[in-house]
Amino acid sequence: MTKVSVLMSVKNGLPYVRETVDSVLGQTLADFTFLILDNASTDGTRDFLQGIGDPRVRLELLPEDVGQTAALNTGLSIIQTGLVARMDADDVCLPERLERQIERFKADPDLALLGAAAEMIDERGRRIGEARFPCKREKVLEHLPLGNPFVHASVMYRCTSALSVGGYPHDFTYAQDLALWLRLAGKGGVANLPETLVKIRVHEAQATRDERLRSVRLGDNLRLAREMESMEILPRRVRDAARLRQAFMLWGLGNKSEALRTIGGRGAVWLAGCAANPIFWRAAWSRLRAGLSVF
Repeated sequence: MTKVSVLMSVKNGLPYVRETVDSVLGQTLADFTFLILDNASTDGTRDFLQGIGDPRVRLELLPEDVGQTAALNTGLSIIQTGLVARMDADDVCLPERLERQIERFKADPDLALLGAAAEMIDERGRRIGEARFPCKREKVLEHLPLGNPFVHASVMYRCTSALSVGGYPHDFTYAQDLALWLRLAGKGGVANLPETLVKIRVHEAQATRDERLRSVRLGDNLRLAREMESMEILPRRVRDAARLRQAFMLWGLGNKSEALRTIGGRGAVWLAGCAANPIFWRAAWSRLRAGLSVF
């Protein structure tokens, strides 16, 4: 019985989508479904996808561009396997990715979300760095106030858990993945494998590198920081760190007076206490080592 579906949404994915598809179909685990949702591509991506000819591929051609979040939620509503492996149309799976992650889910029935380390590559596929994040649940949760502790294209999660929290939140433009991870953390275990199982491509066309979306990213992350502060599953120190993250987001959005009010009446004393919080320095070092921004 097929246990996992690979879920990918694509909009004008050429030229990288060819290598992406090949990497998925070349997995050491042969039994899976590859659900691809074409989000009204106009660059020849549809022609390529329609010509694949592998029975494991299920192609859904969306008549209009509904955005990635809506496309992924459409995919979740279609999937009939217990596990979902995410894939982005410009990234690459290493051959043992699905096999290694399924092994971990078999060994840990309480696990809801599992990521992995990633190699960072440029437009030509040349290595430019790596992304490694904490592996154990408690360390993953500690990392949340500093940023996303998962590489989206590396994750595998339980489909029922994702559906039970409504899938990817539609009201987030940029950080819908982290919003889902927060909700899944309340449904079961979260972890990362230490092995490198995907290659993540960094190029100028990505939304995460578009400076025009900076205020959108800050706004999404402000809302997530507020949500973190209210999560009872997080230790008090982590929730305090989330409050400091709110101040950084507000400051970045130009609302400096509210940023200072968010820090609270204790002012500099409170801020100094958060700055001394080892959670910040461990997570900051993890992100800097991965070549990612802090805040």
